Amino acid sequence: MKHLLYSLLGILLLAGCKEDKYNVIIPMSDIYLSAPQDGTAIDLNDLSIDKYCFSWEKSLEKGAKLLLCADRNFKEKETVKIDAGTSTSFAMSALTADQYFSQLGIKAGQEAVLYWTVKEIGNITAAASDARTIQVKRMSSKLMQPEDLTQISLAENAPETAVQFEWDTQEWPESTSYSLCLSLDPEMKQTVAEQSVGVVNGKSSLTHEELQTLLDKLSIKRWTSNSVYWNVKTDGGQLVSRSSGVLNMTEMMRFIDVRGDEKITYRVARIFYSDGTSKVWLADNLRTTKYPDGTNIETDKYMNTPASLGEGRVKAYGVHYHYTLRDKISPKGWHMPTVQEYQNLFADAGLAEGQWNVLKDSEYYESVKGKAHLNEWKLNLCASGQWEGGAIQNHTGQYCYLLAADEEDYKCLLHDGGATLWHPWTTGAPARFIYNEN
Repeated sequence: MKHLLYSLLGILLLAGCKEDKYNVIIPMSDIYLSAPQDGTAIDLNDLSIDKYCFSWEKSLEKGAKLLLCADRNFKEKETVKIDAGTSTSFAMSALTADQYFSQLGIKAGQEAVLYWTVKEIGNITAAASDARTIQVKRMSSKLMQPEDLTQISLAENAPETAVQFEWDTQEWPESTSYSLCLSLDPEMKQTVAEQSVGVVNGKSSLTHEELQTLLDKLSIKRWTSNSVYWNVKTDGGQLVSRSSGVLNMTEMMRFIDVRGDEKITYRVARIFYSDGTSKVWLADNLRTTKYPDGTNIETDKYMNTPASLGEGRVKAYGVHYHYTLRDKISPKGWHMPTVQEYQNLFADAGLAEGQWNVLKDSEYYESVKGKAHLNEWKLNLCASGQWEGGAIQNHTGQYCYLLAADEEDYKCLLHDGGATLWHPWTTGAPARFIYNEN
């Protein structure tokens, strides 16, 4: 009885208030969805259907975005956005639909309920008049291993690690020869990287090094996860599976710098910043004595780390470059960091647990205060000293010297394990670089 009285009282109180005070305005885009109807089943294994059409009643001058999501709220990072043009419909093939559904985390052969709606380009935050559901089923696959949507990070320090591949061979004669194929195109019509595996019983393996060689033939986004499609091709040129498998692959975190007849392999690290951005840094000091075109750097423009320090330190400390070479030694596709870019790096590291230790190589950065969190960001920063006059100095302390692209003449940056970056006079210093992703 008490609950009923409280409810009645609440209703009376609301009734006595001004109506406009409680109006709720929901932004509408006036885009009314036509087809498919709510709850429509889409089975991509139905060979009688070649295309699936989405339509709405209003043409959009700026163009439409067809949105697919597993959540009715259409969260930004969990939504597939498809450019649908300026007409009132958009058609996609079964293979294209299979690709979009895989991006939403649905594995081959699995079923799921998805939401779809349409929004105008430039105003996708406005709500559509409605959102509808579709019950989808991805194509069944004859590719059994690796499991669909498997994440594979190729290990530069373990290149012989094997990845097992397995597929159904029942339709093919025992004498059939196969090739494993990787592509950024699920239909395998564009660039395809192939590795022959010969006559096998539906099972083979590729090492991480072999997979890296195949990735090098594709236009992947460097040093981050890529959706790479795989399939198996017979010696007659036919694909074993109608639908390709999806692997979320990250290439080896290494960079091979080619300068003339010289090839040097460096480690790289993707550093994630507190503002949500990231940059790929060369995770070793540069150690070439050649310009990017392969010609030799003048002997008075660099100084090698003394051999007396040992092979490990010579490799870690790299070569010290004269301050005048700043804009002349960057690898192709990279740039020397500016003072501000170094400040941003050290500022974020200063906020991390363990602070600047997350940047420091545990073996080649001496006088590290404490031993926790060393090199967690894989930058391998080392106290390699400075080139001053005719010698390399201060390489056994806590001082890290680095050239910066926009530093004044005769100056470099010095990080001494604290919050301040110093600017000492010097003849030269080691060099690091940032990859130009954009």
